[in-house]
Amino acid sequence: MFVRLALDHEAEELVRMAVANLKETMPGEPYDEEEIRRTFLRYLQRANPTFFFVEHKRRVIGFLQAVWNTYDYRAGFYTVQKVLYVSPENRGTRAAVLLMKEFIAWSQRFGASEAFGGNDNDFQSERTAKFLGHFGFKRIGYAMKLDLSLPDGRKERRIE
Repeated sequence: MFVRLALDHEAEELVRMAVANLKETMPGEPYDEEEIRRTFLRYLQRANPTFFFVEHKRRVIGFLQAVWNTYDYRAGFYTVQKVLYVSPENRGTRAAVLLMKEFIAWSQRFGASEAFGGNDNDFQSERTAKFLGHFGFKRIGYAMKLDLSLPDGRKERRIE
């Protein structure tokens, strides 16, 4: 089992895993396979995002999507682990650990000041926090979401 950068001909591998991840972690959330392909193309053109694939027995079994961004208030930049996915039949192996170790090593080699990780859904958030804690990540803040899509088609949400 090893981690490597995604290769230019592997867009469909990403689509397959990204869709599986979305269906599992955000059921009912709309997605667009073409947008996933466009995201992969941005990786190939600009390396932001960056995709790491984990392979076992010559088969891709998971991925980690990372991005980097500059600070608004100081010099330097930080990295963010946006998605970490391992196929269900390969969970409990070293796959997720290897992906996270590669993300951290990449962030360090890249010269980032900090690395952020977590999830942006309600899927096993406590388990995710515990997993990241093993690598030295600390909880900061509290993320919240406001759904601005309105079922009746109105464009503005009424604030009471």
